[in-house]
Amino acid sequence: MTSESRAPTLPAAPEGRTPLPFAVYVCIVATWLATRAFAVMSIDMTPWMLHDLDVYTGWLPALSSGAFPVDDPTWQYPPGASLVFLGADLGSIDFRWSFTVLVLLVDAAILTTVLLAHRRTTAPSWRGPWVWALAGLIVGPIMLTRFDLVPTLFAMVAVTLVGRPALSGVSAALGFLVKVWPALMLLALPRTGVKKGVLSFAVTTVVALAAFALLFDNSLSFLANQRDRGLQVESVGALPYLLHSLLGGDVAFGLQYGSIQVLMTGAELVGTVVTVLGLVVFAIIAWWRLRGRLDDVPPGDVALTLMLVSVATSRVYSPQFNTWLVGLVAVALLTRTSRVSWPAVLVIGASLLTQVVYPWSATQLVHADTVTILVQTVRILLLVVAVALSLLAIRSRRTEGPR
Repeated sequence: MTSESRAPTLPAAPEGRTPLPFAVYVCIVATWLATRAFAVMSIDMTPWMLHDLDVYTGWLPALSSGAFPVDDPTWQYPPGASLVFLGADLGSIDFRWSFTVLVLLVDAAILTTVLLAHRRTTAPSWRGPWVWALAGLIVGPIMLTRFDLVPTLFAMVAVTLVGRPALSGVSAALGFLVKVWPALMLLALPRTGVKKGVLSFAVTTVVALAAFALLFDNSLSFLANQRDRGLQVESVGALPYLLHSLLGGDVAFGLQYGSIQVLMTGAELVGTVVTVLGLVVFAIIAWWRLRGRLDDVPPGDVALTLMLVSVATSRVYSPQFNTWLVGLVAVALLTRTSRVSWPAVLVIGASLLTQVVYPWSATQLVHADTVTILVQTVRILLLVVAVALSLLAIRSRRTEGPR
């Protein structure tokens, strides 16, 4: 095994390396601009995508007065998310367009992060930058009508900075304060940097939560709403119910906590079992990390695997979750040493199929529409297979002994 394949970080480029071709930069940036322009123009073709922006504006009066919307069951986010909405409301233009400008700036920051990380990689692959340049088509316009690009940016920065664990931990903490899941990126840190990364994560989180508690009322109100969510219709756990309805079974669905959920006896148990399964897999990956079994695995591979497990074992699999997955695919594919090429392809396939279901046929899921449920089935199967392949890919690596 070469030293490059053992490197757990994205190291600096060696001296004398040929600079990146200017023409490739231009092509990637031009593609990014074209796909984002297409995504922006596509939003008005699907007014359904603007629904969440209406929800965001509904939160603004409470947030502007220094309180979180405690009585609103759709508020399910850590307190840091409030800064995204308040920041988008600072402009004098309509919130829809100010929000779009904000997320496009975050999107541009992600592209910059990917290109800079690519420059520092010893065995660089252009697949990563191209994936993010094309994300406007892969994920679709929904990535610009949700705030998921913000935690994705922090998660991607955390992974690309694993060689500087303190900074990586800070970035993971900032993402955690917006949407929780970037905390998983701590397991992408090399074993020797985990303690420092966890410490910086903890300090940043505690300080930030204390500040929010002083400046806002009910800063932790999101916890109750998040805990009470049921099994969402597009999640992995809900697939058996969809197939049962397709075969003529009577399945009840209803709108709760801002999403369509399965309202059947046993659905809560299914959601709990799936969640526990995810926690078990996370514990196994953490054990591998602490035992040194992941020392030879590129951090992007670990990060993508963690995110795949998180999405597959969640009670929710909203279409915007593909923003997270595709962002981490871009990080993983920055290097030719990555072992998750096939899971990455499956993620891209699932993201494209998601656009067939959402928003065009979302309501057809609960009406036992054959084509829609079959597309949803393929989408879920691609995700599950990607999880299995990525776990096998990172487990197949071995170290030569403690370091």
